[in-house]
Amino acid sequence: MRFSEDEVRRMYADKTVSCVGMCQSPMLMIEEGMGVLEKGQVLQVTADRPDLVESVRSWAAENGHNIEEEHLASGVTTFIVRKGTVPAAKAT
Repeated sequence: MRFSEDEVRRMYADKTVSCVGMCQSPMLMIEEGMGVLEKGQVLQVTADRPDLVESVRSWAAENGHNIEEEHLASGVTTFIVRKGTVPAAKAT
């Protein structure tokens, strides 16, 4: 089977951030991870705390990032987030 260039790009993250276990300041780590990427690149985030999972969803929407995939396995949620591909949510 042959994959298109777009399909191959979607299979791999350009950067990963693990917030599983004893992660200190997880949102700071996620923001720093995304900060080094260019628009359109992909950040993979893993988290094992439900409150952090909700924070990642809100953060992505507020900052114009697109969560392309979200998977839960063995209590760990994995996000595939593409940088800056949707309009940022406006604060009310």
